[in-house]
Amino acid sequence: MNLPEIIIPLLFLLVLVYLNLEYNLLIPARKGLPVLMYHNISDGHADSLNVPAEKLELQFMYLKEKGYSSLSLKQLSRIIAEGGNLPKRSLILTFDDAFDSVETLLLPLLERYNFTAVIFVPVAFIGKTNIWDDGKLPLLSADSLQKISRNPHIEIGLHSFLHRSYNEMDLDDMRDDLKNCRQTLEYYKIPYVSALAYPYGAYPKKDLNFKKEMFKMFRETGLEFAFRIGNRINPFPFKERFEIKRIDIRGTDPFFIFKTKLKKGRAKVFA
Repeated sequence: MNLPEIIIPLLFLLVLVYLNLEYNLLIPARKGLPVLMYHNISDGHADSLNVPAEKLELQFMYLKEKGYSSLSLKQLSRIIAEGGNLPKRSLILTFDDAFDSVETLLLPLLERYNFTAVIFVPVAFIGKTNIWDDGKLPLLSADSLQKISRNPHIEIGLHSFLHRSYNEMDLDDMRDDLKNCRQTLEYYKIPYVSALAYPYGAYPKKDLNFKKEMFKMFRETGLEFAFRIGNRINPFPFKERFEIKRIDIRGTDPFFIFKTKLKKGRAKVFA
């Protein structure tokens, strides 16, 4: 065998290995419940937190064409209580931070494609801006949250009170955080589901004893679900309701990356 006959198959193998590591090509689709995580919907600007409305509509079109249906958290809770199975091709759509674009850009798309979404609200910043990351994007007002919460395509969830990492809190801080969220939403008469999205996806996952106490407190205070990041498809039934993984959908994702994440949870093998 001459040198080209050795090099060409070797190069082909190296390219195949690279593509698999970079784009997860050879890993089969995962079974379970994908939970997609978005932030702001923009008029055109794309980055890790901003998905252009045009790109989001293409994603919704694809989901609809492939027979996906979105579950509300109320539906999910009912399925769990009844010991039922997920409807085929179920997913959950989540949007963090409650930007104004939820009302102006997202809601019309949810209605057009008959999807539901959970909007996780950093409650102390209602009607303000995303100042926790020095941003200037406007967030939904209390009136807007009241209005959209009455729409069957929207649920309101908790994204902490001050958009503070749960890694930085003790149990009393967490208890107060949830209490402040609930009391404020109730003051404004904004209906909500008892579900938390950890800000930054952060919580004390390595301290097993503390985590156990935190989950106990969650149950005692009536929290039903808590969402992290994780970029994985969730096996169902859940092993733990307070560690539901979400898949980070970015405005810079090419369409084939979106499809890969939807089916496998992540685009890269070691992401």
